[in-house]
Amino acid sequence: MAVDPSAGGPENRAKPIRKTSMGSRRTHYDALGIGRDASSVDIASAFREKLAELKAKPETSAEALAAVRDAYQTLANPDARASYDDTLTPLPTARSVRAARAAPVAAADEGEESGFFQSRKAVIGIAILVVMVAVWGWKASRKPAPQARIVSVTQLDAAPQPDREPAGESSPAAVVPVPAAAAAVVLSAEELFAAAAPGVVRVLVADDAGLTVSQGSGVVIGAFKVITNCHVTRDGAAITVMTAAANLPATISVADEEFDLCSLDVPRLDAPPLAVGSIGALRTGQRVYAIGAPMGLELTISEGIVSSLRDVGAGQVIQTTAPVSPGSSGGGLFTTDGTLVGVVTFQHRYGQNLNFAVPADWIGQMRTRSAAASPARATSVASAEPTTAQLMLGKWHCFGSLSGRNGEYTYRSDGMLRVVSNDGRNFAVPYRLAGRSLQYAIQGEAFTFEIESISRTSMVQVVGDGQRLACDRTS
Repeated sequence: MAVDPSAGGPENRAKPIRKTSMGSRRTHYDALGIGRDASSVDIASAFREKLAELKAKPETSAEALAAVRDAYQTLANPDARASYDDTLTPLPTARSVRAARAAPVAAADEGEESGFFQSRKAVIGIAILVVMVAVWGWKASRKPAPQARIVSVTQLDAAPQPDREPAGESSPAAVVPVPAAAAAVVLSAEELFAAAAPGVVRVLVADDAGLTVSQGSGVVIGAFKVITNCHVTRDGAAITVMTAAANLPATISVADEEFDLCSLDVPRLDAPPLAVGSIGALRTGQRVYAIGAPMGLELTISEGIVSSLRDVGAGQVIQTTAPVSPGSSGGGLFTTDGTLVGVVTFQHRYGQNLNFAVPADWIGQMRTRSAAASPARATSVASAEPTTAQLMLGKWHCFGSLSGRNGEYTYRSDGMLRVVSNDGRNFAVPYRLAGRSLQYAIQGEAFTFEIESISRTSMVQVVGDGQRLACDRTS
């Protein structure tokens, strides 16, 4: 009787050569197909590729997709990654690798006398197995060879096999990239935010006194490089780029005011660069997402469509219904596969949901130049989103039903507020704006109001005791 060498007989179970270390648990690095030394750029790239690969397979389970997302969310965060790495087995040293390689050889030598070949039945089984393999090989050689073209098509659709030897020169189709149509990926809003948000930052601009005068967003396009709008950085003396992990000083390296795009150098920035696309791939009605920091809040995502591609003096800009707000300037506009196609720049304040982004194509065409070279662009973009300090200037009629602070308020550019109250009082006090906090000094005593909302026509301030002062612009 033939003996199956894979059977679980006593002599087979006892052999050390059957031991293996492949039972170790699957790690987040395994889920993304990367090594433990992968950089943040490698992690973001691997996440996009692995997600695309899984979504292209109809048999992919929800658990497999969840494993890839969990792996990215952990490894993309430096603190979470460090904590996770502490739970893993330390990376092998050169000495341990040499010892591991020598162990199977020693085990095989030890088992020569009492192992597999001492069993007479096993010898007979091997002989029978060899005869069967020879017969199978003879039969297989008589069958017609498969067509090379069919093999090539299979290789294009199959997932990459890193442990397999590369195809020879006779099978070039095996290494041809997947066609663009087959590679198209449609991410959910959750997946897109997880993939793209690490490449979007907040930009804070302060004056010489350290007071915040402007805030916006920015997109990472390379090592230590961030793109934002020039109208975000124009009025400040110090620029800070804020990521989830750190607040970093930044300097302007290129200021292209005609495009309203400024390039920032941010030393020590550890954020993955975004994949940059082209306006040429966009179509009216196409779904897009905007990611930025509206009103200085943490990063948020909004969904919309491409309303139109509008011709301007320098080319085309993207009109979209994806909602944006002051602070969104400099943020990213993305297609459903996570590609950056635009930089959110301005909105039409007197229309409904009329938002615009300049094309990502302009990033590669940037050069230092003044907005004076293109007056039409400077008017439509640079002045479209004034800062809070600029919006406050002018005359307002304010009414506080409980506070009694009713009257005409005039905010001047020299930092003085003139108040003519309804009861006939007329006085002036200095004021200072720090972010959304409005600080007054009255007879040596400081008072702080918070600006709850502000636009060209209305403003609401919250008094310290929770009461509100509602104002309408009069001039």
